[in-house]
Amino acid sequence: MWATTELLRFAAAVVALLFAALLVRDHRRNATALASVALLAGVAAHLLFLPLLRHGAWQPGVHTVLLVSLTVPVALWLLAHLHFDDEFRFGGRHAWALVAFVTVGYVCWLGAVERRLPAFLFPAESTRFWILLPKLLGLAVVLHALLRVYVGAGTDLVVPRLRARFAVLAVSGTYILLELLGEAFFSGTASEATAEAVHSIAVLALVLGVAFVSLRTASEILRMPEVALSGSALDPELAERLKRLLETDEVFREEGLTIRSLAERLGAQEHKVRQLINAQLGFKNFNAFLNRFRVEAAQKQLADPAKAHLGVAEIAYQVGYRSLATFNRAFKEVTGRTPTEYRTARR
Repeated sequence: MWATTELLRFAAAVVALLFAALLVRDHRRNATALASVALLAGVAAHLLFLPLLRHGAWQPGVHTVLLVSLTVPVALWLLAHLHFDDEFRFGGRHAWALVAFVTVGYVCWLGAVERRLPAFLFPAESTRFWILLPKLLGLAVVLHALLRVYVGAGTDLVVPRLRARFAVLAVSGTYILLELLGEAFFSGTASEATAEAVHSIAVLALVLGVAFVSLRTASEILRMPEVALSGSALDPELAERLKRLLETDEVFREEGLTIRSLAERLGAQEHKVRQLINAQLGFKNFNAFLNRFRVEAAQKQLADPAKAHLGVAEIAYQVGYRSLATFNRAFKEVTGRTPTEYRTARR
């Protein structure tokens, strides 16, 4: 017979899987939604693994659930990058990192818990270390994802997504803190059953809350729509001042320019500047906004025969870049060619 905590875990897993099914049905072509599905599947597997193990479920199935559950930290990392980093592209190195992470967790489980690997590799006195190792690695991955979410807030121009960043940080940070406290103070003690019950209730509440909010939120949250590049400005006077700063003062050439400093130059509130650049000019990220104007200025200098004596690095610094590598990467992303290739083609 299943205990109450196990039933709570099962209920949370069912909610997570139903939510994943809805995402597949409605957003199957969206990378962010698919990453969310992967995360929800991992969470469901994490919730089901211990109950299945305790009740002697079919071993191949239990090990499959274990493998899926081990993907949770990496799935969260991937989701954070896909949803909050417009420049992120999933590549082969990310796939190999996922395989390596899951392999380490699975090997540690086989060696330290099931004792199926050579004892000299997993001595009994180090069992706790090998059990904790995947958890510590997972914590590092999650913290890196949350750090990227936090750092990206400084350049994000999409206001709903900006709010979502801080919501993710608050919820995830609180949950991680509770997990760490539970692991530190209750693991291996008489209160471990109580801690597990609290954990199960918390997970169920968290999954239900996320599912409820997500299903009530407009579909644009999963994928921000393309903004209109034409039409009247939100604030015509502010738009005119911004245009003057860009075209006449060429404020984008200032090294280290931020949204806050730009708002101060405009004499406007920061959130209004974010909305204007996003809704009127079509940029989701402040760095992309700066890159577009800086690269256009660099293109003019690279194509000007009178400035053929200037090196690429010197032009990069003149248009506001701190390093040549950053300039080369931004230039190729905008034009499809390196600055040197562009200059050669224009001669």
